[in-house]
Amino acid sequence: MVLKSTKLDTEALLLEETLFHTANGYLGVRGNMEEGFDDPKSIRGTYINGFYDTVDLSYPERLYGFPVQAQRMINLPDIQTIKIIFDGNELSPLINKPAEYERTLDTKEGIAKRHLIYTVGEGTLSVIYTRMASFCRPELFLTVLEITSKNLSGKLELKAGINCDVRNYTNPDDPRVAAESVRHIIMDDAKTLDDGGYVCCSTSASELEVALLQRYKATGMDISTRATATGVEINLTTHINTNKKYSIEKYSILSDSIRQPKPVEYALGAADEYIKAGAGALLAEQKDYMDEFWHVAAIKTEGNKEVEDTLEFNLFQLLQSTGRDGITSTASKGISGEGYEGHYFWDTEIYIFPFFLFTKPEIAKALLTYRHSIINRARENALIMGHKSGALYSWRTISGSECSSYFPSGAAQYHINGDIAYSFMQYWYATGDIEFMAQKGAEVLIETARLWLDVGHYSADGRFLLHCVTGPDEYTCMINNNYYTNRCAQANLKGAVTVYEMLWQQNAAGHAEQATGITQEEINLFEKAADAMWLPYDEALDINPQDDSFLEKPVWDIAKTPNDKFPLLLHHHPMHLYRFQVCKQADTVLAHILFEDGIKDSTKRNSFDYYQRISTHDSSLSRCAFGIMAARLGLENKAYEYFYDTLITDLENTHGNTKDGLHTANLGGSWMVTVMGFAGMRLNEKGLHFKFMQPGMWNRTCFKINYLGRIINVQMERDKSKLSLEKGQPVDIYVNDEKIRLNQTPLELPHT
Repeated sequence: MVLKSTKLDTEALLLEETLFHTANGYLGVRGNMEEGFDDPKSIRGTYINGFYDTVDLSYPERLYGFPVQAQRMINLPDIQTIKIIFDGNELSPLINKPAEYERTLDTKEGIAKRHLIYTVGEGTLSVIYTRMASFCRPELFLTVLEITSKNLSGKLELKAGINCDVRNYTNPDDPRVAAESVRHIIMDDAKTLDDGGYVCCSTSASELEVALLQRYKATGMDISTRATATGVEINLTTHINTNKKYSIEKYSILSDSIRQPKPVEYALGAADEYIKAGAGALLAEQKDYMDEFWHVAAIKTEGNKEVEDTLEFNLFQLLQSTGRDGITSTASKGISGEGYEGHYFWDTEIYIFPFFLFTKPEIAKALLTYRHSIINRARENALIMGHKSGALYSWRTISGSECSSYFPSGAAQYHINGDIAYSFMQYWYATGDIEFMAQKGAEVLIETARLWLDVGHYSADGRFLLHCVTGPDEYTCMINNNYYTNRCAQANLKGAVTVYEMLWQQNAAGHAEQATGITQEEINLFEKAADAMWLPYDEALDINPQDDSFLEKPVWDIAKTPNDKFPLLLHHHPMHLYRFQVCKQADTVLAHILFEDGIKDSTKRNSFDYYQRISTHDSSLSRCAFGIMAARLGLENKAYEYFYDTLITDLENTHGNTKDGLHTANLGGSWMVTVMGFAGMRLNEKGLHFKFMQPGMWNRTCFKINYLGRIINVQMERDKSKLSLEKGQPVDIYVNDEKIRLNQTPLELPHT
């Protein structure tokens, strides 16, 4: 797909800065204009995934265990600026209206471009900016500027450099972004080079260090550099001749102390390597990477180009957003903006992880490695929350400590333990990676399972209960026996037993035993609690109530709520919302998707109908879950309606806040509805399952799945589907609960 904008609309700048951003899982640069301008409608941003500063949290009445500090992804020094001055006159699209203007994001090439043509006297000046955040060399942000004169000659000057006078974006009226303005970056040093310069900076509180370096290749241009109180200024000058093309390559290198012990030395060495390679080779390298990625990740929807293109946009943005170094994850806004302050939530494991698990499992593994890397922080958090043992992952975090200051819809969401455990089990089922489960997975599963024994208790009639928790629906907080949480806990307990016993049988349980001190007696307690877990069920309605008291509350009248009062969280006190049957997002419905075994079809259908009536979908995580369930229930039109809403969330800015960054979980949700909804794909201990329902809104759906090291080709049509192996040995899967063996010979299966 090539996302294109041909109109310079100042009202759309904030949105376009997000949509046209450039990132690679490590660094992210918003799609700001290189020329720069003084306008409050721009959020100029450069970020490193997982690079943060700490801010003090203030409470008039701070009680025991409340977090005292939070982490915040910070806006780094500005590396984007390249001002163009011709014969003393600055050329900028907001100063001199260009005769032609176009910006594009090419998801096949992995690059963004802007092309402007200025009329100057009797001639023209063509300006093309090409941007790339390298997927192969994550510290590299490359800009190539091509200037071509036609019937024009004169003095050309470029003003560029690194500006450390930056702050984070704030909005005190929106709880989804930071409210207070803080200077997080302190410039410690600025040095010039013959062809550029660099700055060394530190964070104001977290004491992390970052180096930002720029070097230029510009044949035929003079380069002068100067260190200033706020960074480095770099000027490039030449006399341009008519009908000649000038090319300027800018190599920006970002390096931080989380990953590198000596960020400056690393940046200097990397710059030498990248400049030697040259922009042409680096762009070709990016294309090769993208070709390999799309070979497995692409989804073809023959007969509906809009759906196919938008899916491609969404999946490309997932690739840009996701950390893959084992020490970072995926922020809820990726690296495209400052919404939710760069924090990691449960979104990654439930909505983003599945896409990578089945297309690029090495990235899925890195996401799980991050969770294992902060297991000690989760153990500490459990103690803070009053538990004697086990691990409790923080609801929102970067480095592992809790950043949520509002515990009813934050720290009370204990289901995050089960979400993380679920992703580890999915990884095990999809890869069979015993070594990873022995060294990392089992430890996480055991410690998270151990927590449930301390959180829960047995009732007089032998039920295992979980009181005072919050499920995914943040309009219903601090309740007893949230159905989703209890299902997560049950699966977590069973998963820990399954993996430990598997490792024990393989003589590979030693590390898990040493790291956790697990005993057979405790394993037996896990099994007992899982078998006794209370799962609320209402026989009269044949639904699973969201929690023990949910059905006793009055129903919120969504139909009579004015459109300008959504999302409800911005217009109503939380306590007011908590007293009603009204859902921010999928909760029980999501549980029926992830943990469907043992649930009657009638219960799924009745629950879907019930919660559909009382859900506002104020969260972008909601519609995709309803879309998956609608597809599995055979509700084609309803499924497509939810799918399409999910698909266009960011491109159409349907939630009105894409300016603060992409909705990364929703991006993953569009893949989930397609593959887990319309194709009915699910994975459990038995194996990989499909139940196909090709929507009538296009003719055929084609995609690939990476399962147990095999590449499976899927072609789904209206009345039949074809499956075959592209790579790997024959493997058994299930279609409509019937086991079939796949090999390289296409297998055609009629739909039932």
